[in-house]
Amino acid sequence: MPINYSKWDKLELSDDEDNFHPNIDNNLMIRLQREKRQQREKEEAEKKKKLLEEGTPEALAEVEKIERMAKLHVGNICTDKFSSKHEKTKASASADEPKPQADTKLKVAASEPETFTEGYEEFLAANQAILTEYSEIDHEDDRSEQYILEHTQLLSEHATGYYLLHCINLQAAGKTRSMRKVARQYLLLTYVCDLAKSMPGRDARDAIKPLFKKMNTSAESREAFDEHLEKYVAHVKTRAEVKKEEDEKKKGEDAEYEYVPLEKGEQLGPGGLDPAEVFESLPREMQDAFGERSVEALKAVIARMPEAEAAMHMKRCIDSGLWDPAGGTRSADDEAEERVAPAEVDTSPSAEVDD
Repeated sequence: MPINYSKWDKLELSDDEDNFHPNIDNNLMIRLQREKRQQREKEEAEKKKKLLEEGTPEALAEVEKIERMAKLHVGNICTDKFSSKHEKTKASASADEPKPQADTKLKVAASEPETFTEGYEEFLAANQAILTEYSEIDHEDDRSEQYILEHTQLLSEHATGYYLLHCINLQAAGKTRSMRKVARQYLLLTYVCDLAKSMPGRDARDAIKPLFKKMNTSAESREAFDEHLEKYVAHVKTRAEVKKEEDEKKKGEDAEYEYVPLEKGEQLGPGGLDPAEVFESLPREMQDAFGERSVEALKAVIARMPEAEAAMHMKRCIDSGLWDPAGGTRSADDEAEERVAPAEVDTSPSAEVDD
């Protein structure tokens, strides 16, 4: 039986063949052949599509001829036995990796000492009524327990910080009875917060009932709490006395001088200049230094200025009375003499700000 070898006539050389002309780069020739084959197959596919759309016998015969004469190569002569177009089904919901759930446990609202003031005023504005009502509970632990359970906003360092300051202010105002009541409520709340923070994996509310239960059933715990309360009250009294002394000292310093707003045209300085006009003409930094009544700040501003500019500003400050180089030790006769014939003034920056 004769063997028909004509089907091998349609075979194209593989891309891996290396029997090219010795003067032509093999890789370049392989790429050119591949691009040429892809272009030819694209044109044949477009032609077959048009002929199939026509649907005439002649068109179908031409399609058959194109398929019969198509060149065979590694890309279309065989298929991978193990390749599959079957799409994998999605795993069941039970087989999916469980997603981490959001932590809904209540935590004590804690903050670092340096960031304590952040949000403090907003907390007070939103919870002032609750803070006041809780502080007015007087030796009723059951009521305190229930109130904290119903108002968990109190489990915050902003709340305990507020009660700490409130105790000192009450004692400074001489309201010792009210201070003791608030101090007791403050310590109860502090105990709850400390216990909650010692159980990081638990809800903060889990610390409320155990604490109050221990306070009610253990005489030793009540005794320790009362002892702590007395020490805290003594501390508050000491701190309140210091605060009163600081307030009195501040009042004395403020009363030593009487500061009045400057109005244009009301008065003139020893050099005949209006202090209000001179103040407005000063650089902003000098105005701030005068406003803060800080000699050090004024010295720092003058030191950064050019010497001529600093001398000019300080001369105007002296002539308007904003700055007294004598430090307030001049007599009325000296001031009158200055108005007649102003004395020569050392206007160097270091001399003008020396008090």
